[in-house]
Amino acid sequence: MPDTPQKPPGAPPTEDMRALVRSHGLGAWEQSELAIREALSQHLTVAFLGSASSGKDSAIRTLFGVDFGDISPIPGSTVRMRVAPLDPEGQVLLVNAPGFGDIRPEVDDLGRRALDTLDIVVYVVNAEGGATIDEKRDLDLVRTRGRPVLVCINKIDLIRPHEREEFVAATLRQLGVDPKDAAVCAFDPLPQLSEEPIGVADVIGWIHHHLHASGKELLFAKHLRNKAAACEPIIKVAARHASVAGAVPIPGADLAGVTALQVKLIRDIAEVFDVPVDRDVALFIIGEVLSGSMRGFVRWGVSALKAAGWIPGGQIAEAAILGLSAMVAGGTTFGVGRAAVHFFQSDRKLDGDALRAVFDAAAWDYKRRRDDRDPTGNGQT
Repeated sequence: MPDTPQKPPGAPPTEDMRALVRSHGLGAWEQSELAIREALSQHLTVAFLGSASSGKDSAIRTLFGVDFGDISPIPGSTVRMRVAPLDPEGQVLLVNAPGFGDIRPEVDDLGRRALDTLDIVVYVVNAEGGATIDEKRDLDLVRTRGRPVLVCINKIDLIRPHEREEFVAATLRQLGVDPKDAAVCAFDPLPQLSEEPIGVADVIGWIHHHLHASGKELLFAKHLRNKAAACEPIIKVAARHASVAGAVPIPGADLAGVTALQVKLIRDIAEVFDVPVDRDVALFIIGEVLSGSMRGFVRWGVSALKAAGWIPGGQIAEAAILGLSAMVAGGTTFGVGRAAVHFFQSDRKLDGDALRAVFDAAAWDYKRRRDDRDPTGNGQT
């Protein structure tokens, strides 16, 4: 009679995990429905400003896939200001203009609404020409509106690599811009210098961060051209929240808080990809990646926590256990997010094994980066 296969020590029971995820996920699904409806009911206006040679059109094309060459100027403006709605209802507007200094107050209703309801300004500067006095003056005027402003130093591929750092620092000093509010970019680089746009992830991350307080980051991400890149800051924020929650997403602990975050994360990712998702699909993704990772990240988390003195079902109090639980909660949430991106990219054709492979690779990557920031290994950042 063949031996009965044994589960690895400390591994979570597969069916227990799926059952726990389902029980906690049912309530989380209803909560996430309300949050997503509210997020997508808002209005968002993003302006791209800069001189004609700065690369605004390339930035907009790269980020949103919109060609402003086909959009007529707003009547009444002394410069070529253009406004494009990204959806039929006009909830999300893009503004493309050299600057605000010369725009007349008599612009028509669409232009006036765009100017009066700005959420974010992206000011594009041509690295090849450097910053000018006019750009400094216009940027100062933009700041008086009190909106977050990101300065993109574009066409950085045209600056010699060994000169870039000094050039960027000097340009930001000229413009009076804090480095945290700047991105170094090449939205349309020379093919022989770079096959892909440079700095796009930094631009997306900055805008996402500054829209988070108003709850408009999902509306922004939903209209980005690169869906995987749009999801990355959403995944990072969810992982950070899970880490702060400190709950352990494994049987014998309080799974509810982390499951709620992961359900909302999957629904957000589905919205970005514009793919319908029901409750069973969301809970399938979470249940499959957690229950089947007995030889991967989840098993490591269980073993590490028990070695630190954690007792399943008991209170988490010791600093070492708190740090590890934050690592496990953040890592599993990060892994769930990456697995969901691959799932929707594949037109929902990935099976459990493929999902678990993506999950484990992402969760270990999250742990490695946390370890790099915290060599003591106590899980603190």
